[in-house]
This record gives sequence, structure tokens and C-alpha cells, in this order.
Amino acid sequence: MEKCTFCIQRVREGRYPACLEVCPVGARKFGNLLDPQSEIRQIMERKRVFVLKSELKTDPKFFYFFSL
Repeated sequence: MEKCTFCIQRVREGRYPACLEVCPVGARKFGNLLDPQSEIRQIMERKRVFVLKSELKTDPKFFYFFSL
């Protein structure tokens, strides 16, 4: 098992990671957190977002959100 690299070779070509392209329900989101117009930033601002084990202060960049 290797650590996920978010398919960096695909992202560099301007494509989405493979897991996003094959997800039939669009449950995964990927984007530039620095771009205020990106879909991921819109989700972060409008949904309840959390990270696992945030108390460890490891500054993760993988977020979970509630879609209620």
C-alpha cells in the first residue's frame, strides 16, 4: 500500500485525480484551497467541515464535510 499522492502526474496535466473521475456520485472534491472561487472553497465556507484528529495539530489537508 502506498500513500495517496492525489495522482500528481494527472493534476500537473490539469486533470482531476483518478478517484474523482471514477466516483459515480461525486462524493469526492478536489481543488485549490487558495482560490476563493474554487468549488472546494465554496464547500468549505458553506458546509460543516472537520478533520480527523485535529487535536494533534498536524495541519492536514484532507477534510470531511456533512452534506445535510
